[in-house]
Amino acid sequence: MPHTRTYVTRLATIVLTILVIGFLGCSSTSGIDTESDSLYQVSMLNALMLGDYDGFVTLAELSTKGNLGIGTFDGLDGEMIFLDGVMYKALHTGAVEQQPMDETTPFAVATFFTRDFGLETTALFKDIEAFKKQLEALIESNSADFNCFYAATITGTFSMIHVRSVPPQEKPYKPLSQIAATQPEYIYEDIEGTIVAFRSPEYVDKINLPGWHLHFISEDKSKGGHLLDATMQGGTFALDEIREFEMVLPDRESFANLAVSTDLQAQTLKVEGKD
Repeated sequence: MPHTRTYVTRLATIVLTILVIGFLGCSSTSGIDTESDSLYQVSMLNALMLGDYDGFVTLAELSTKGNLGIGTFDGLDGEMIFLDGVMYKALHTGAVEQQPMDETTPFAVATFFTRDFGLETTALFKDIEAFKKQLEALIESNSADFNCFYAATITGTFSMIHVRSVPPQEKPYKPLSQIAATQPEYIYEDIEGTIVAFRSPEYVDKINLPGWHLHFISEDKSKGGHLLDATMQGGTFALDEIREFEMVLPDRESFANLAVSTDLQAQTLKVEGKD
C-alpha cells in the first residue's frame, strides 16, 4: 500500500477559514476524540468521478475519525454505510455485509455523530425530495446556517425504499459517469431502517457533493445502498451541525495526474440520478 501523507489541502484550508471553528481545546490526548465536531473526508469527489478507485485509507483508520459515515470501498466495490461505529458494505447483489477493518476506501466521509436538533413526526414523506425538504426546514428553523456541514439520520418504517449499489471495477477504471447506468437497483417495501445522510455546502463543489447525499441500511442489516427514493409515514430525524473539516488525499501518481479542477457538475448529477 502506498504511503499516505495526511494534510489539509489548500482547498480545505479555504473551507476551514470560512467556517467558524470551535472547541479547539477539547481534543483528547488519549487517542480517539469522540467529542470532535469534525467531518473527516477521504479524497475528493472529482477524483472519484474521474476513476480514482484504489483504496488508501483503512476502515480502522476511518473509524478513529467517526462512528457515522458513507462512502465506497476499494475498486468501487459497493456502497458504504457506517452506522453506530460498524462498517457495512451494500453489495451490488443487494446483500449487506459487515466489513473487516483492514478493508480500504478511496472515498468516504465520517464524523462522531452528536444530535444537535431533530424531529419526531407522523407526517407523510412521499419521495426523496420530501425528506430533503424536511432536513432543510430543520436547518432553517434551528441554526439557519447553510454554510457548514451536516450529518443526519432518519429512522422509521419505510413503505418503499429504492436503492442501488455498484459492482467492483477492474482496471483500467472507467469514469464513474460511465458506470452509473449499469448499477443494479432494488426496491423494498414495508422495511424498517435508517437513512444516513450528509450535507455539504455549495462552495465545496469538486471536493464533495453540494447538498444531501443519502445511503440506507435496513434494521436487520440485510439490505441497503445508495438511496434513490423513499416513502415513509412518520419517523425520527436527527441532525448534527459540523464546523470543522479535515481531508486526506492519496499520495500517488494516479491522483497527481488527475484534472480534479474540471467542472464535472453534469456528470455528477447523472451519477446521482438528478439529470
